[in-house]
Amino acid sequence: MNVDLPEGESPQLSKVADPQRLNALRQTGLLEAAPVAAFQRATRLATKLIGAPVSLVSLVDENRQILAGQSGLSAPGDVPLLETPLSHSFCRYVVERDRSLIVPDARKDPELRDNGAVEDLGVISYLGVPLRTTEGHVLGSFCVLGHDPRDWTEEEHELVADIAAGVEAEIRLRRQHVISRREQEVFRAILDQMPVSVALAEVGTGRLVDVNSSARAVMGTQKPNSPFAPKLEIYASDGRRYETQDLPLSRAAVSGEVITAEEIRIERSDAAPRDLVVSARRIDSDPPLAVSTALDVTELNTARREAAESDKRLAHFHEVTRDGIVELDREDRVRFANSVLRKRFRDTVSETAASGLIGSVLWESAPHLRGSAFEAALERARATSEPQSTDQMGLDERVLEARIYPDGETMVVYLRDVTDERMMAQARDTLTRELNHRVKNAFAMMSGLIGMTARHAASPEAMAAGLRSRITALARAHELISPTATIERDFRGAADLGALIAVVLSPFVEATDSRLDIGGPEIVLNHSGATNLSLILHELATNAVKYGALSHDAGRLVVSWSLTPEGQLELRWEESGHPGVLSQPGHNGFGSRLIDLTVNGQLRGSYGTEWAPEGFRSCMTVPMDLIKG
Repeated sequence: MNVDLPEGESPQLSKVADPQRLNALRQTGLLEAAPVAAFQRATRLATKLIGAPVSLVSLVDENRQILAGQSGLSAPGDVPLLETPLSHSFCRYVVERDRSLIVPDARKDPELRDNGAVEDLGVISYLGVPLRTTEGHVLGSFCVLGHDPRDWTEEEHELVADIAAGVEAEIRLRRQHVISRREQEVFRAILDQMPVSVALAEVGTGRLVDVNSSARAVMGTQKPNSPFAPKLEIYASDGRRYETQDLPLSRAAVSGEVITAEEIRIERSDAAPRDLVVSARRIDSDPPLAVSTALDVTELNTARREAAESDKRLAHFHEVTRDGIVELDREDRVRFANSVLRKRFRDTVSETAASGLIGSVLWESAPHLRGSAFEAALERARATSEPQSTDQMGLDERVLEARIYPDGETMVVYLRDVTDERMMAQARDTLTRELNHRVKNAFAMMSGLIGMTARHAASPEAMAAGLRSRITALARAHELISPTATIERDFRGAADLGALIAVVLSPFVEATDSRLDIGGPEIVLNHSGATNLSLILHELATNAVKYGALSHDAGRLVVSWSLTPEGQLELRWEESGHPGVLSQPGHNGFGSRLIDLTVNGQLRGSYGTEWAPEGFRSCMTVPMDLIKG
């Protein structure tokens, strides 16, 4: 068991914490295996021969010592002690100093007298010798302890060292066994992760020794000793059925033959056939073995067959497609032209040009293409070896899209009539130009709203409510201008400022409410002006409902606007009738920051506020050239 002892402060010992030493210690496999019977016998022997009450095989970890064997040391309740903290260890100093430690009376040792082992475990005298690995790392100590002062003799030191040598040999043996087992596990893991099937057989007999997981999956077996399951047949590429002695691995193991890339086919009753490419030969090993590797090429062979079928389908496609297809050699001679292209030559050039097209130089059959965009694209494709495309006007004034694909020195050209597509694309471009602009602005605004709301919201519900109300205000403003975003109106969205204010305030106060007064000259806003002003007005209205004039019956809200001589809109928001004494908040909230960002950043205007005792007031000034519809 572990004893619950108070941890004392101790100096950092560099050799104790050495990563290489700690790795060697863990390689022994003893940290989780204590106690070990062989070490228990060694400690009992030491206590009898030395006449000491306690003997330990102590392995020193980074922050504890593990007692892999011990005699005479118990925790409360007479339960054998399995480990202690380093604050209760003398063996740590054996590790740090890399030599034996002999202590007649720890109470008189300035370095050891405060060690927890003295007070809690009664350790007074101590004799310990290092336990080393073959590389020289000190893993711990074999020691004897006394509860009284003792002058240790040289003979006792030698006797402890002799017993420690046997313990050390056992530790080294166990460590080597652990390392070997782990290396085997790593080798097995690597072997099983290989996508190539691997099998090993005994030289001379051909008896199968081992196979990896890929081979078991292909052969349909679960046990490495019996890879050839019933109902399994193997065939050569010529269809000849293999007997076991004819398999590549068997031939390499029995006769020493070297097999390179032999194709075989495996047919199983419980799975689809597999195609393999197998190599086999003997390897220099102990015991002597032969190894075979098998690469599964089933998918590759399937792909080859599919490619051949695809070539046939492609040839058929060349004749049924609506695209004209022509293949040109390095001298621009026509090597292939499908029926669509030949018909086009008949319709736009001549019957003679169409009938003599194959084998002719393209420029002779179609002289109108000289100096054209098509010729320039063809030259770029040859120079860069990269696909090119261009539009080319035909003799019949139809627009042809030419897509040119280099294939070595050959050029494959696809010609498609895109006259109607280009006309429609031009119309769509005109129609969506302004829409794209508006969507881009909307996305930018929504991104800012989401980010700022998330940073300031007290809860997900508050964030959702705040964001939903602001989006609703934007939607109401958009309803005023969306009917005008048409081709007939030349994309000029327009909204009346007074109507916009009424719409934004409608969720909070009715237009006929005596507390509300809206007035100013007629001003038509563009899309940007309506969108940004609706957002500002919504923030002001929200605050008025929560804290200001619209939060009580005695309040009054006046929203007015005018045009300044400098050509700017001056919008005033004036609240009054506050029942108490209104004071300015200690910090700006999200709404104030949003208004500042919108007025100063989006509208390039200015914004000021006044916190009068009777109510909140604000005034913003915005250039008309940015918002006028």
